Amino acid sequence: MGRTKVLHIIGGGEFGGAEQHLITLLRHVNPAEFELHAACFFSGPLAPLVVNEGFPAYVFPMQSKFDLSPVNEMASLIRREGFSIVHTHGVRANLVGRLAARRARVSRVVTTVHSVLDFDYPRYLDRLVNRMCENLTRRFTSRFIAVSEMLREQLTREGIPRDRITTIYNGLELGQYNPLASGQGVREELGLNPEQTVAGIIARLHPVKGHDTLLKAMAEVVPDFPDLVLLVVGSGTERQRLERVTEGLGLKDRVIFTGFRSDIPEVIAALDFLVLPSLSEGLGLIVMEAMAMQKPVLATRVGGIPEVVTPGRDGLLVPPGDPEALARGIRTLAGDRELASRLAAAARKTIETKFSAEKMGAETAALYQEMTEAETDKEETETD
Repeated sequence: MGRTKVLHIIGGGEFGGAEQHLITLLRHVNPAEFELHAACFFSGPLAPLVVNEGFPAYVFPMQSKFDLSPVNEMASLIRREGFSIVHTHGVRANLVGRLAARRARVSRVVTTVHSVLDFDYPRYLDRLVNRMCENLTRRFTSRFIAVSEMLREQLTREGIPRDRITTIYNGLELGQYNPLASGQGVREELGLNPEQTVAGIIARLHPVKGHDTLLKAMAEVVPDFPDLVLLVVGSGTERQRLERVTEGLGLKDRVIFTGFRSDIPEVIAALDFLVLPSLSEGLGLIVMEAMAMQKPVLATRVGGIPEVVTPGRDGLLVPPGDPEALARGIRTLAGDRELASRLAAAARKTIETKFSAEKMGAETAALYQEMTEAETDKEETETD
């Protein structure tokens, strides 16, 4: 029997946690058993990266969020290429991918849930429309992957039977994260000296990531730490507004907006610690990346983050939307180097044990196998 063909469908118009997850998955699902392809709605930045990795990528441009014209083309592709599993990531991909799979008569559809839908869309109307699209097509999905137990619970509350949901944690390729990297190149490029204390947030510039809370916390802390600088790494529609907020808080000389960076491990190496003040997180991939680089992490107690970080052992957690608590955490990590170093060493061990890319790839392949066998059994029963 030949390899099982799987089509991954994802927006691909930005490069965030879900896109990083897919690239890692492509590399770590056994190629002897499964042939993976990807379909995107934007020509970049994801599609060229997929091709670079040696996997086929198809682009189905959408004129607007409500443009369903790719459904027919995608259904034709599924039939023509003989995909037997369709795997979707994100609301738009879920809608188009599920409808295309149905049209192509492919019943093995799996959706990875990377985050809490309501937090991804701050505008009420967007939330409403996306929730409706999701609810209308969820019945076409045979299995769900939640990237954290928190998301699994959320899906159960939304009415999806527990036996259709599998928790598979995001995994990291540990070889890419060298804790001994100095980060000096990035510091020099940004005009920072080796002695400075550098905190960083690495996240798309979106309200859910809590940049405002962090900037308020920084305003409280900087008078006591004259060498403390914050790197704001990432791109997004919030940039100009956040730059104005920074100026208004008198932090212009203490905050550096770097824009999008593709060299995340090097950027993390340049930090003394990572801060992620999100209001919601599926799992918090960047938290895991910082831990893999053996950096102390200060994050909010939201979503799947407490499944990764054990407070006081391998990181610090604070409530979301609380600048005072965040400021206290920043003071602790900037002022107590011994504690910071202890947390960092334990953080790397946590990632090595629980969150490897190999583990994620093997568990995803096992789910594909299970879906294939269940379908085969069903077909045999029907023909008996």
